[in-house]
Amino acid sequence: MRDYLILLVIIACIPFILRRPFFGVLVWCWISYMVPHRLGWGFIQTLPVASVIGLVFLVSYLFSKEPKKIPLSSPIVFLLLFNLWMVITFIMSVKDPYVISQFEKIMKIQFMTLIVLAMLTTRQRIEQALWVVALSVGFYGIKGGIYTIQTAGGGRVWGPTGGFFFGNNELALTLFIILPILFYLRHLIPADKRWLRLGLLAAMGLIVLAALGTQSRGGLVACIAVGFFLWLKGPNKLAIALVILLATPVLYQFMPQSWHDRMATIIEPDRESYDGSVKGRFNAWEMAFNMAKDRPFGGGLNGFKAENFYLYAPEPNRKHDSHSIYFQVMGHHGFIGFFLWLAIYLSTWRNAKQTIKLTHKRDDLKWAAFIAKMLQCSLIAYAAGGAFLGLAYFDLPFHLVITVVALQVVVRKQLAEEKAQLKTTERHVQDTYSPHLRRQND
Repeated sequence: MRDYLILLVIIACIPFILRRPFFGVLVWCWISYMVPHRLGWGFIQTLPVASVIGLVFLVSYLFSKEPKKIPLSSPIVFLLLFNLWMVITFIMSVKDPYVISQFEKIMKIQFMTLIVLAMLTTRQRIEQALWVVALSVGFYGIKGGIYTIQTAGGGRVWGPTGGFFFGNNELALTLFIILPILFYLRHLIPADKRWLRLGLLAAMGLIVLAALGTQSRGGLVACIAVGFFLWLKGPNKLAIALVILLATPVLYQFMPQSWHDRMATIIEPDRESYDGSVKGRFNAWEMAFNMAKDRPFGGGLNGFKAENFYLYAPEPNRKHDSHSIYFQVMGHHGFIGFFLWLAIYLSTWRNAKQTIKLTHKRDDLKWAAFIAKMLQCSLIAYAAGGAFLGLAYFDLPFHLVITVVALQVVVRKQLAEEKAQLKTTERHVQDTYSPHLRRQND
């Protein structure tokens, strides 16, 4: 029954997508992040839902009057250069079925990311997309938070099968990425909708609880980073500080001893004291660095394979996945790819900072400064937690990038229109009063 209900909802979306292409953006985000078809039990799980929705959306977009160009700001230029470099490294690498499938998946994500960027042309659209993304991911946070309470923190929380954040570590990071976005969206709810505001606040609490319930050490690092930057960037520092100070001891005491034992292994006195998982990561990171020094094009999308460990790893027999966005890109695409990828996010941070500078003194544009600050917090979560996870090609961080870019475009457009209007007004006043002044002088 559940399969038919999900299928009916997805089919019902198609006419709306054909009529309004931006509705296709929202449905695409919902399918991508919530992967609702994976909530079924039968045939719906194997249907190519994302491909069908993506195809319908593209047809609708191509035949619409929606803008067909993207703003070429610095993050997008670096993104395009990084994609070009990935094509080059793919050509230079050994191609097996895994590499080909991964390359196709990454390119589809990049293509759809740029299409979505072209359509984020207004504040309303930016916020609508953020609502869909945050609530789609937040669903698993709310669900996981309730499960954590039911099991008193003893059960480990996992993400949706078939998605980027199925693993417990990946889910924790993803939840902390969307937390600042939810913090912004809550402020959009009118003050008289008190129960909605309280409900979203409770959802945020459950999301934090779910992230801790994943028992992810990287998730805890992301939690600390997000908490600090939310306090630093948030509008009410005293209230945020009080919430953090009151919630921290409660959450700390609530989690079971197994959680405390695991978190205690984040920092050890020396390398030999770490467990096998952490040692494997250290070994993989050194392998990636050594391989990037030897191979300008990196090892390709299947770079972390046994033969490369024999060639470049300090411990050849300890094969391990990258477990780091930084070393994942370095190992796959070499130092050139790594610096291009890093430049995407550094320039995105700079764009967000520019937007804050342009808008923070304008009451009518404070919403833009607020979004920019919260997106910076989300980027910090990704940068901190991603140091221990191989999520370099995850579409959510790229969505943060295009949202920052689209936000700046919207702000600059409004400022330019106001400037043009002011010049027109000044010219009109000058044309009106200049003849009068000349007659007086005569």
